[in-house]
Amino acid sequence: MQVARLAEGRKRKRLAILVNQLTPYRLPLYGILAENLDVLVMHGGMERNRNWALSVPESLRTHKVWTFQVPMWKRTGVEGVKDRIYVHLNIGLLWCLPRFRPDIIVTVEMGLRTVFAVLYGKLMRVPVWVWWGGTLHSERNVSQGRRRLRRWMVRNVRRWISYGATSTEYLESIGAHREDILQIQNCVPQETFTQESSESKKWFDGLPRPVLLCVGQLIERKGVGRFVDACGRAAERGEQFSVVLVGNGPEKDSLYKLAEQYGLKNFEILPNQSQETLNEMYRTADVFVFPTLEDVWGLVVNEAMWAGIPVLCSQLAGCAKELLPESCTFDPTSPESFDAALDRALTGKLPLPDRARLLTWQQVGDLLVESLESGVPVR
Repeated sequence: MQVARLAEGRKRKRLAILVNQLTPYRLPLYGILAENLDVLVMHGGMERNRNWALSVPESLRTHKVWTFQVPMWKRTGVEGVKDRIYVHLNIGLLWCLPRFRPDIIVTVEMGLRTVFAVLYGKLMRVPVWVWWGGTLHSERNVSQGRRRLRRWMVRNVRRWISYGATSTEYLESIGAHREDILQIQNCVPQETFTQESSESKKWFDGLPRPVLLCVGQLIERKGVGRFVDACGRAAERGEQFSVVLVGNGPEKDSLYKLAEQYGLKNFEILPNQSQETLNEMYRTADVFVFPTLEDVWGLVVNEAMWAGIPVLCSQLAGCAKELLPESCTFDPTSPESFDAALDRALTGKLPLPDRARLLTWQQVGDLLVESLESGVPVR
């Protein structure tokens, strides 16, 4: 279906959502928005390092715009650690936005796509909301050019949507006013992870307990190598436990070699799994560990908390302060902090997760709908 036809015969407010790519955890939220507004998600196609299975709600319309994906290296908040990212040059927005004629625009980042959105909004007098996830940690090494661009955006954008408290903290640090920020929470379809299955596999039967589970890309930014280091030191102290990593990435072979160097016998790496299978794994393991060196949130923490497993989380994850008590967090760049936290995990001293800290995707969706329809962030 051509974008030019999508604007015909619509009575509800037209909402254009501008994103890099479609992601499975956002689709339920877009579905809620599509039940209340005339939504079109304009995206640049899936990035080369992603292989998500997507289930697009029937009420949601999407459109792939003409986009160049440019691979780049980004300096993270930890010195010496870089991350492979893709910059999307969504040139197709220049004609897709005028054809759709949105009444509201939500743009998810602070780059060229948002520049297009802001300029279009000014020209057509359309309100623009910027959906942002960066934290003081994740943005500490951005270039001067990006800093200047963001200062321009703060002067020209009146409405913001933040991933959570740490993203709000960053937006305020660059000049956004708190009353202009809708603070939501990154969320997952919690029904998947609260459901107990009588047919659940005993994934880790036969492995020495406790079983430490880590889920995510096997890349340097995720801190998995430092996690294996900490496990190796624990094994050298005589601790008995098992380690299971779930994910794919370029560090897989080096992680096996590192585990072998430490003599970690009960160490296994499994490929990416479906959310339903991950739910079974969370429920079968004893502790979930998220050792990231930089994440603007960390949705696997939400998943593990909904599943009811104790969580040990890096302080450098955007979700850490908002979702977890201090006893469940640690500094992954400090071996002493990591070792002390791992000792708490291995000796059963971590509390069960407090689900009251989590927002459901329905709650987040309602906040978005009410704010976008009213034109101001709701509290």
